[in-house]
Amino acid sequence: MSMKFLTSCAAAFVFALCGTLRAATPAEGGDEYKVMLLGDLHFDEERFHSAPLEGWRIASHGRCYKMWESRSRELLAAASKVAAANDVAFAVQLGDFVNGDCDDPVLLRKMIRAGFPVVKKYFPDIPLLIVKGNHDIWTMKKVKNNAAANIALLPIISKELGSEVKGNGCYSFRRGADLYIAVDGFIKVEVIKEFVKTTLEKNPETRYVFFMSHLPLIPASLRYPFWLLPGHYEILEMLERRNALILAGHTHMTSYAFRRSAGGGITQLIVTSLGCDWDPGKPVPPKFDSWEKYTEASRKRAKAGYRYNSPEMWEPLEKSGTYTFRELSGSSGFAVLDVNAERVEVRYYTDDSGKPAAVLELLKGK
Repeated sequence: MSMKFLTSCAAAFVFALCGTLRAATPAEGGDEYKVMLLGDLHFDEERFHSAPLEGWRIASHGRCYKMWESRSRELLAAASKVAAANDVAFAVQLGDFVNGDCDDPVLLRKMIRAGFPVVKKYFPDIPLLIVKGNHDIWTMKKVKNNAAANIALLPIISKELGSEVKGNGCYSFRRGADLYIAVDGFIKVEVIKEFVKTTLEKNPETRYVFFMSHLPLIPASLRYPFWLLPGHYEILEMLERRNALILAGHTHMTSYAFRRSAGGGITQLIVTSLGCDWDPGKPVPPKFDSWEKYTEASRKRAKAGYRYNSPEMWEPLEKSGTYTFRELSGSSGFAVLDVNAERVEVRYYTDDSGKPAAVLELLKGK
């Protein structure tokens, strides 16, 4: 047997093996599956900031540098083990992938491109999708630079999704009977609403609809309760006609909310993965177990005319429906959705034991 023949056989075997091990796209697979959910990660390194840090930037970036030295990596290692043990199909990072606030668009693009392989190495065999967050588009002093973020982020999302994402950070895909919609909350509100409306119309028959946004649609933040997705009232009305679950980040507080209105009901899950609050040995208990307790604390911070929390904003919100709210944990962590015909359940993890700190049913199957 010739060496040339053996070499070609070995090459064929490696090619076949690589084809077998190719990670499926999020759309591929059966109707029973699990999804890893990661909240805000705020990846940051000093090399992406050429100018001296001043004022609030010192504290913001100092926090991120410190948490990425160990705690963020420990959190992701714990999430990686849970993903492998539970045969997770794909992962979704719900925005603020990087801390941003770079000195120019070039450095922002470099930050995003450098951060992705750091996180992806913890999920090498499954797709890792990203939803655009406010920090992902910020250059120095919180100046928006959506174009720079798109140049870096859209090719990454396209590769992981298995289909090209064009124009902005909005995209959708089907997983069997389920529809996933991801929106870019930092473009014109008319564009966001039209994308959601058109996508729902193109997919009239679905089992579950998973709506992925960095910004919540129902207030969940203590300091900035009305920093919500533009057009949230109209989008809520669209979604509540379907068996839908909102998945969001932004608040740095993991929570569950449910809204009931004349049009139906809708559930929202917020996930935080901020590494500075990751300490498996010292779990932080949740503060709020009801909508009343949460809104009372938030209203105390309200200021007249403030765009993210003013007294006049609360009345129209509460007239639009009734609400349930529950904080799941005060600690950083990650979550796994268990999706099947009977229900959608979330398991939320706050340590590295592999055992969930909370288990909650979010949706029932039709």
